[in-house]
Amino acid sequence: MISGPITGADEELFRLMNRAGEGPVLDGIMIFFTILGFSYVMVLLAVPIWLRGKRELAFDFVVVIILATVLSEIVKGIVDRPRPFEVLSDVNILLSTGGSSFPSGHATRASAMAVLIWLGFRWKVGVVTAGVALLIAMSRIYLGVHWPSDVLAAAALGAAIAVGIHYLAKTSDCYQRLRACVIRYCSGPCGI
Repeated sequence: MISGPITGADEELFRLMNRAGEGPVLDGIMIFFTILGFSYVMVLLAVPIWLRGKRELAFDFVVVIILATVLSEIVKGIVDRPRPFEVLSDVNILLSTGGSSFPSGHATRASAMAVLIWLGFRWKVGVVTAGVALLIAMSRIYLGVHWPSDVLAAAALGAAIAVGIHYLAKTSDCYQRLRACVIRYCSGPCGI
């Protein structure tokens, strides 16, 4: 078992941002953004992309969310870092969760989503998704389930996944053929 170190700066920033339970409006907003970071919610976000006719981007989006989820879980299993509420006695928490803290799966998915959308749409849409990703990441600290370094590392991991898939989608014939096949199959006779 490898435990990631918790630095003084990490703890100080965590304490500044962990405000769960101090105000019902902000609590509700942060819970909402945490819910947006769940895998199944993010995969559903591919539907409007698909319906806008950006089917290749919708496929890439689902691939990125799946990869972000799987890779963040693998890293969590290797690092096995305790969550803030497991090592600090005075953490404000509204939601409890298990497993390792590093990296944040929510923040990994959110970053991957934001970077892929930024690369696939106009920059204005990218700015909105980047803002959503930031709020998802911040919600995890606010709610007391992640250290700031968990979400920073997750943002880097998510961005790397999105850039990697974007590059693969442009350069790999195998990936392009697989994507085209899935799109044809999903479009089917009803023309969805």
